[in-house]
Amino acid sequence: MLERLQQQLDFANELEKLKATHRTNRTLDAYRFENSAEHSWQCALLAMVLQEYVPESLILERVTTMLLIHDLGEIYAGDTFVFDEEGKADSYSRELASLGVSLGKLPADQKRHFLDLWQEFETGSSAEARYARAVDALVPLLSHLEVAEPDDNPHRLTKSQVLAKKSFIKDLSGELWELA
Repeated sequence: MLERLQQQLDFANELEKLKATHRTNRTLDAYRFENSAEHSWQCALLAMVLQEYVPESLILERVTTMLLIHDLGEIYAGDTFVFDEEGKADSYSRELASLGVSLGKLPADQKRHFLDLWQEFETGSSAEARYARAVDALVPLLSHLEVAEPDDNPHRLTKSQVLAKKSFIKDLSGELWELA
């Protein structure tokens, strides 16, 4: 019992590192870039709020768990910008290796459970994973539109590029696609 609890506490300490993993979106005060822990939290909460726009019946606990763990692989691999095609080429394997270190702190049964949910999210192999992926794609877009100055486009992205990257949302929900 104490060994299991110690493993879980080691994992809790590991999670602190997600707060030091920075993303490309700025915070509302425009003072700093958000971290991956903040992003995961915002996604999980928004998933609860927007669920009514998805016609399929979902197990929300699975969705929120996926969203809370989906970026754990960034602790050692870093965040790969969604439009970085070169970085995306090997981001799955880099994040999987990183995830192995972080989840390796947990008892084996919990490690396996979270790894299975992470892979389900990554592949979009369930209704819950497809919804979680849609929320994960919407949050940075909505955040950018809320905090960015007019014409703030440091990556020189076009509307067509952004919509093409988010187009999978269309198959999930007409309302969420319209929002995008």
